[in-house]
Order: sequence, then C-alpha cells, then structure tokens
Amino acid sequence: MVKFKNMKLIILVDNYTATDKRFLGEPGLSYWIETDSKNILFDVGFSDIFIKNAKKLNIDLSKTNYIVLSHGHNDHAAGLKFFPYPSKKIFLITHPDCLLPKYLSDDYYIGSPVLLEEANENFHYIQSKEPYFITPNIVFLGEIAEKYDFEKRKPIGYNIKNNQKEPDLLRDDSAMAIKTKKGIVIVTGCSHSGICNIIATTKEIFKGEQIYSVIGGFHLRKETEEKLKKVVEVFKEEVIGPIYPAHCTDFRARCFLAKYLNTEEVFVSKEIKFD
Repeated sequence: MVKFKNMKLIILVDNYTATDKRFLGEPGLSYWIETDSKNILFDVGFSDIFIKNAKKLNIDLSKTNYIVLSHGHNDHAAGLKFFPYPSKKIFLITHPDCLLPKYLSDDYYIGSPVLLEEANENFHYIQSKEPYFITPNIVFLGEIAEKYDFEKRKPIGYNIKNNQKEPDLLRDDSAMAIKTKKGIVIVTGCSHSGICNIIATTKEIFKGEQIYSVIGGFHLRKETEEKLKKVVEVFKEEVIGPIYPAHCTDFRARCFLAKYLNTEEVFVSKEIKFD
C-alpha cells in the first residue's frame, strides 16, 4: 500500500513579493518542493533570482534531486543556465518540445537558453509526452489532452523543430500532480494548455482520487467573464481545498476567482504545507 506523504512548497520566484519581506521578484515562476523524500525544483524563473531567494530562505539547491520544467518559455526555463550544480545525478524532466528554440517573432527569442545538447550534457535528461512517475505519489503529467472547448490551444509565436518553423501550440506545457494526505495537489507553471484541461488530465491519471488544491499560473489574462465563469464551475466541481493562482493570473481574474472559490494569496517566500 502506498503511503501518502507530507508536502511542503516554497515560492522562490513569482511576479509578486510581500511587504517587508525583502525578496526579489520577476515575471516568472519557480517553486521548491519537498515531498516523498525528494527535493524538486519546479521551473527556474527568468534569471538567477531563484538562487538568491533560495539562499536567503536557507534552501540548499545542491540537494536538488529533480528539476521539472513546465514548458520552454524563458520566464520558466531561462534560469536553468544559472543553476550552479549541474550533475548527471540530477534528473531534468520535460516534454520533448520544451527545449526547442522558441520565437515570438524573428527578432524576439522567448525560449530557453539551454537547449537539448546542453541539457543532455549537464543533467540526466528525461523527455516524456506520457505521464512520468517520479515516485508512485509524484507525476509529471506529460502532454495535456484537450477536453474543454473553451481552452483550445492558441499558438504563441513559433518554434523550430527538425529545422522547420512551426506555429508553437505549446504542446510542451505541462504540470505536476502530487498525492498528499489531503488529496492531490496540482502544481502548474503557466497553463497554456488550459488549467481545466490540466485538472482533467490529472483526474484521468489518478482515477477516483480527489483533487485537494491547485497552485501556479492559470494563464487567465484579459479573459471574458464567460470563460472565467466556466473555469470557476470546473474548480467548484473538481477541487475541494484552497487554490493559489499565481504568475500569469491577472488581478481581475484573481478577484473573480476569489469571489467564488477559496483563494489564497501568492508571493515570493510563501511556504505552503499539505499535511
């Protein structure tokens, strides 16, 4: 029988910082996760501030077991070039399209500065479209299926694959799901694939399991009230605990979600425990 573990998540990078906390913020995302005897660095932000904030929080990044990238945009992956402890003992997990070159336009690069060859040199690199279980309690969701019509993928610029330009539909956008004593906790980066689609994929992987909480970027920016209502309906149906909208969830969307759901504030240095 699999025993569910306690989980602790600490926010290393987010768009928001808290008054009097004196941490650095940027429009990016990075989380430190401790669970199931594993130390997981989920996304690494845009710069080296995840390292500076970790040091101030007394987090030893040399003890990282896994780096998981939600997708290949530079506000989530560019910090990888600053990671000070590259090692074949550290597993790097992504979708196969994550480290492709990505452009918003021909003169505007928005992908990771660390591409496939360098990732293979510096880490034990695992690429997976399928769900990848780190432990029986921790899974990288792989490629997210489209279930909801209101969350159809939209291209953002283009990537270069097999030396060819193609519209970037962000098929690499994924998330993690972690079983805890309270239920499943979903950790997202930007949710380009749709936050409700991510919830649906998680439920497909963990059939019969209850989703307790969702934390991360929900990619709700300048959305219509109609779409926000649909998102709220899914959350009401599928998530029993608090949610933590972060990063690319704009102020209007956060306020809307907070009217109907148990919504918590997110800022750099915040520690969240699920035990």
